Amino acid sequence: MDSCVEGGGRGARRGRVMGSLALLLGAGACGGTGAPGPGDERAAEADNADAVGVHGEAVPAAGPPEGDHAGHDHGSGDHQGDGQGDGSGDHQGDGHGGGSGQHKKPRGPHPSGLPVPEGLLVPLAPVADPALGLQPYPVPLPDWMEPPPVPADNALTHAGVDLGRRLFYDPLLSGGNTMSCAGCHQQSRSFTDGKAVSVGEAGRPLARNAMPLVNLAWTAPYFWDGRAPTLEALVPIPIQHPDEMNQPMPALLDELGAHPDYPARFAAAFPGEGITEATVSKAIAQFLRTLVSFNSRADLLDEGLTELSPLERRGNELMVAGLPKGAPDRVQDICDACHKHSAGVINADSAMGLFTTAAYKTNGLDAGDDRGRAAVTGDAADQGAFKIPSIRNLTHTAPYMHDGRFATVEEVVAHYNEGIADLPNLEHPLRLSGRVARMELSAEDQAAVVAMLGIFTDASFLTNPAFSDPFAAPAAPGD
Repeated sequence: MDSCVEGGGRGARRGRVMGSLALLLGAGACGGTGAPGPGDERAAEADNADAVGVHGEAVPAAGPPEGDHAGHDHGSGDHQGDGQGDGSGDHQGDGHGGGSGQHKKPRGPHPSGLPVPEGLLVPLAPVADPALGLQPYPVPLPDWMEPPPVPADNALTHAGVDLGRRLFYDPLLSGGNTMSCAGCHQQSRSFTDGKAVSVGEAGRPLARNAMPLVNLAWTAPYFWDGRAPTLEALVPIPIQHPDEMNQPMPALLDELGAHPDYPARFAAAFPGEGITEATVSKAIAQFLRTLVSFNSRADLLDEGLTELSPLERRGNELMVAGLPKGAPDRVQDICDACHKHSAGVINADSAMGLFTTAAYKTNGLDAGDDRGRAAVTGDAADQGAFKIPSIRNLTHTAPYMHDGRFATVEEVVAHYNEGIADLPNLEHPLRLSGRVARMELSAEDQAAVVAMLGIFTDASFLTNPAFSDPFAAPAAPGD
């Protein structure tokens, strides 16, 4: 399991959230006495038994998470994203078990040179400035995150990101000029659309839910079934699919070439390359790689910039004690098996990472006729397996799962508590000692877990002007 490290800069204070809030809240870690907060179950309810770690090792009955395998995408020719599930983060605290004893750490300037707004951990991504042309566009990250993977032939530039943002929001990309990418991916919803399954330009419902678009650079391949290996490969699929945007690529290229503004913007972003399917894809992919989210309350805990409520603390304590609740083979960080907090972190040394993995797994849902990953791989073991979304901004991406079957986070938690189906390819830790895991959470416990999942919402991501519609009229003063 991860531990805290004293010091400053990257590599310091590498606690865990859900694999992380455990230490943060004073489970006797990182130089504190670990006096338990109200409702702490580690001694009274766990009967001093050892829990079983995510990888099967015996660990003391104090630790990390609970989770949900929720997310979104579209059906036959769906869109992409990455996003939700569960977790809670733990960074270094003073060991007093209240979530409010963290010391605010002094911080120097951010490596990007961008200012860090008061109350945030990292700067906001800036609005791309086309006047800066091919100058590199900075993606502000916490110092523990790996740089986002970027193709050698599609480096992020101000002109490219600006062009991609415009194309993302322009209904010109649809056959009837009535629907943009943002029709199914709305910023205020972490770039989802609030529907169980999305609806294309022609009004036909798709087969799957719209996935969130968050921290995409690290999470290839894309779509619920992983059919697109890169963001550049993803872009043309929903544009051309007849049930989605229904725009033949040759027609789109003609429209863009005849547009009064776009030819000059393409020339500035991709000199000598022209307006082609490749440059359309490269521009939108550049914009999608800027959609990073690392300013949730879970991220801010390590800096002493926020506190947890008693209910949120209670949710974390349940994760610390391990699930299923009270079972001798309970698993600490049970959600971390899929929603991995250290994904994308340099050396994977804990901290607040992506909360997902590159794997495709079943999570106890009867997927019906949707084969999931198996439709791409042809492997029966992948039947009903889907991309694991991140838990970041989970509270804003309802409804949940590949088909939007759960309307609320409460329903998602209830599924993991009592609704997991006994499927042939159900994996550890949802199958324990030959049985389907039931989390044994009371109604009050489930409410606490739901509250804890709310700390992964990043309000700055949902409102950052750099990600907003460039064609929208500016808000009037006072709005």
